[in-house]
Amino acid sequence: MLPRNDGRPVLVGPLAAVTLTTGDLAACRRFYQGALGLSPEFHRVQGAGARQLAAHWGLPTQDEYEYVRLYRPGLEGALQIRLIGVDAALPARRPNLDSRFDGPLGVGLPVRDLQTRNRVVEAMGFGSTAGLTSMAFPRADGSTYDIGEVHWIAPDEVMVLGVDRAHLQPVGPIDPAIDIGGPAYSSTLISDTARFAAFFGEVLGLELRREFTFQSEGPSGGMRLPAGTQVHFQQWFAPGSRSGYLVVMQLLQNALRPPVSLAAPSRGIALWSFPTADLEATLHRARTHATPVLREIQTIELPGEAAVRSAVVATPDGFAVEIYQR
Repeated sequence: MLPRNDGRPVLVGPLAAVTLTTGDLAACRRFYQGALGLSPEFHRVQGAGARQLAAHWGLPTQDEYEYVRLYRPGLEGALQIRLIGVDAALPARRPNLDSRFDGPLGVGLPVRDLQTRNRVVEAMGFGSTAGLTSMAFPRADGSTYDIGEVHWIAPDEVMVLGVDRAHLQPVGPIDPAIDIGGPAYSSTLISDTARFAAFFGEVLGLELRREFTFQSEGPSGGMRLPAGTQVHFQQWFAPGSRSGYLVVMQLLQNALRPPVSLAAPSRGIALWSFPTADLEATLHRARTHATPVLREIQTIELPGEAAVRSAVVATPDGFAVEIYQR
C-alpha cells in the first residue's frame, strides 16, 4: 500500500471487490463476462461454508451458493465483481434503478471507445438509461471539461457506468487489446455527505479529492432524476491510489427513503470489501467514531482466493462494508 504524503502508513487500501446478489446468474454472466469482457471463475459454496458466508456478509441464508468471481487479468487496481446466486423473488435494492433512493447505485469502468462498446452491450441484449451522454467536470481554475458516459442497465437494477475521458487520465487502467478496463469504482447515493465524512475520512482513511454540485438534466439524463435536481458529488480515494475509489452523491431535493433496508437481504450490490494492513486497528478506529460493527473478526474462506480475517462494519445509512486482512 502506498504511503500518505506525510509518511504515515495507509491503514485501509482501495476498494478491492463489490459483491452482487443476483436472481439471474446467466444474465449477469452475459453482461459482465460477455458485454464487458471480464474473466470468470466459477465456484459452488456448500454446507457450513455457505452458511458462514451468508451470516458474515448479511446474505440470504442458504445451504448452497453458486458463486462467480469476475476480474480483469493483468490490470492492477481493477476491482473484482463477486456474483452470488440468490432467490429471484427477493426484492431489488433499487427498484427500476430509481436514483432518488439512498444506497449503492452501481460501478464504473473506463472505456476508450464508448460507441463501439455500447454496440457490444446492446448486442448482448442490454440497454442504457439515456444512450451516450456527457458530463461537465470542473477544473481548479473554474473552467470545465466534458467526459463521455453511458449508463448501462445491468441485471438486478444495477447501474454500470462506462466512462471515456478521451486524452485525459482514465478513471482506471484499460486493457489496450479490447479498449476497456475492469471496474474502477463503485457509486452510491447517501443521506448526508457531512455525516458520512467521518466514516469515509476517519474510519476508512480515504481522501476527498473532488467535490462539486451539479444539476440534473431531467428524465432524459443518465440518472433519470427530476429536471433541476441539485446533486452534491464527491470522489473518495485511498491515499496514493488512482483506482478502487467511491463516487458519492447526495440529492439536495427529491430524495426518498430506500424501499428495502440497506441491511436486508435483497438483489443488487450487497457489500463493499476493502483490504487493511491492521484489522484490529481499523476496528478500533471504527468504534472510536461510533461506527456499528455488524460482524466481529473471523476467518473466512473466499472461493478462489486465500482465507482472510474479516469483519463487517456499517455506513451511517446501514450499508455493509467488509474490512479484511490477508
